[in-house]
Amino acid sequence: MGSKIFERLNGHIPDLKEIKQRRKHVEDIVVNYNEFSETLKEIEELHLLSTSSEESKGLFLKGRTGVGKSTLLKGYTKRYPSFRKDGVKKVPILYTKVPVGATPKSLASKILLSLGDPIYDQGSENAQTNRLLKFIGDEMCGVEMIIIDEFQHLIDRDTDKVLKKASDWIKTFSEDAAIPILICGMPESEKIFERNEQLDSRFCLREEMKSLEYETEEEIFLFRSFMHNLDKAMPFPNRSNFSDRLLSDKFYYATKGNQRYIKKILVEATVIALKAGKDSIDEIDLYLAYNRIKISSRKLVINPFMEDKFDLLIEQGKEKKGLKELKKK
Repeated sequence: MGSKIFERLNGHIPDLKEIKQRRKHVEDIVVNYNEFSETLKEIEELHLLSTSSEESKGLFLKGRTGVGKSTLLKGYTKRYPSFRKDGVKKVPILYTKVPVGATPKSLASKILLSLGDPIYDQGSENAQTNRLLKFIGDEMCGVEMIIIDEFQHLIDRDTDKVLKKASDWIKTFSEDAAIPILICGMPESEKIFERNEQLDSRFCLREEMKSLEYETEEEIFLFRSFMHNLDKAMPFPNRSNFSDRLLSDKFYYATKGNQRYIKKILVEATVIALKAGKDSIDEIDLYLAYNRIKISSRKLVINPFMEDKFDLLIEQGKEKKGLKELKKK
């Protein structure tokens, strides 16, 4: 991303097509920081080191919203895109996202649709699952690994019946598919493994992705490096100095290291800067962008941008104290 050259605006306001292209560029930026790279390596090993002669392996990837799980999984899937050969659709990485309120039957139906089954929504749960396994087992389809994202939606309704049905289906499906399966979801979805000992052992490989931290000097250095790499990849000819210590403090305070929130601020700030014909993002753009973004869970947060005397520890302390007082009321 950072290698692409973007023309100088010199005060000229680009047309909407150009703004849309640059905005899309920001949305597509991926920064491979340490934890991201390590998790990617685990996925690659699960995929490429598994063989048909051994019991199929499973990996459970968990993390809160916005830490980059789906970005990583979609990025890996793009490395092995679907293609057609001799009129047959080949799907090396079968990626699917579980819809809200899904059941094993509706999930099987959705995966069949992604494989191109013309009757994906027909038949009972067992019939659909068996048809899905036949697709996967057919060497002509070339499925090497399955990724099931947003797994928590399969167990949104927290009842013993739902958990048992979901755990039984995943256990049987992973056994019969006989290829590596990666399940990804929120941390609370890990409870499904408590309901099924065999499923627990099959997905004993566990990885967690977290928001970036900002307490030790090493963590601060890594966060600033992350912001520096983001800056280099932005669709502007000039740098915006996101890795400046004070500006990094403000970014961390505003987002708590959540990559999705960081990206949202930068997407909004990019549009604001482009509409002003700027060749970089300045702090007024970040201030205006942050005003457009609301985080309901942080009622007492201030807009840190354009604050000359901003002190991270003081503002964090004020927010923490304010939350305690609200709880007392």
